[in-house]
Amino acid sequence: MLGWTGSALVTALLWAGPAIAQSADQAKAEWNQIVAAAEKEGSVVINSQPNLVWRDFILKEFAKAYPKIELNFSIIPSDQFVARVRLERQTGKYLWDLGAAGAAAGFQLYKDGAIDPLLPELILPEVNNQAVWGGWDEAFVDTPKKYVFSMSAFVLSPYFNAAHVPAAQVAQQGLRVMLDPAYAGKTAWQDPGVPGSGQSYASLMRTLGDDDLRKLIVDQKAMLFAQQQQVVDAMARATAWFGIGPSVSALIAPYVQAGAIKASDIQAFGNKPEVSIISIGGNCLYVLNQRPHPNATRVFVNWILQKDVQMNLAKAIEQDSRRQDIPPASPPEAAPIKGAKYSVPQREEAFGKLVADAKFVDGLRKPAP
Repeated sequence: MLGWTGSALVTALLWAGPAIAQSADQAKAEWNQIVAAAEKEGSVVINSQPNLVWRDFILKEFAKAYPKIELNFSIIPSDQFVARVRLERQTGKYLWDLGAAGAAAGFQLYKDGAIDPLLPELILPEVNNQAVWGGWDEAFVDTPKKYVFSMSAFVLSPYFNAAHVPAAQVAQQGLRVMLDPAYAGKTAWQDPGVPGSGQSYASLMRTLGDDDLRKLIVDQKAMLFAQQQQVVDAMARATAWFGIGPSVSALIAPYVQAGAIKASDIQAFGNKPEVSIISIGGNCLYVLNQRPHPNATRVFVNWILQKDVQMNLAKAIEQDSRRQDIPPASPPEAAPIKGAKYSVPQREEAFGKLVADAKFVDGLRKPAP
């Protein structure tokens, strides 16, 4: 059996030292060239998610890191974005660099052949390390495991207003507390018929059973809103006591600061699988092919996936990053229960059922204006 002797190993390391240093220097030089080319391109065009806290963080922090590269954000719902990209490409227009939003549009666009694999874009060693992300098969949520990269994975449940709904009742009844006649007209749900945070709950809410789900929508007069911010607003103003869709506690800070509501009043249903899901949020990345700003795209992707950026972003939006080398942003009571089996409805393998369940819910009542 061949092996290294002590003297041979020392000699090899002595010879390897300059090569390793040279390799690091070459990698740094390559990265500097990419940044310089990105700065000449001057911008990156992104279809973004509607989370205001997310966008504010990204705009502020990326400008600090790369002031010569402008972020051009649009907020186009998934189905509309897919239709727009398809129409543009039919006329030979390639206007978008990447999506930094939910996974739904990415699932459709990679099947159109409009998306490049993401791994070749990961240049920085601390980013291109599957152990950091819990393995590529976990981080990529599309079936081929190479196009739609999920930066987040966290427990998400509906929220309730503890000033109006006893926490003990929620703990005892779970999701069925929303069926209490005393709470009619007090549920705000981001329209599950539209891809987004509200849709991600469709399969969980259908565990109530079709009859009780119909009761929630029809008899209990649940309010279905097109925008997630409308759910947050309804919870903040106490016109709704239950919120289904966005991470209300992370988005309600402006209302708390204005004195409209106490932060302690907004509480999650909990971390048990029967009242929660594992969500990837709207925190996914995918890159369009034939994009107009390839270097700026590469800079943005590598920047947002770095350890310090992920840690601070997770804190800002109160959603755990998928990175394994940073502490959770959520409190211990929101951590996944060890050994429990959770639904992860936004992964592509579960997405067909999620869409079918969302269509069922959507068919029960038209969205609120």
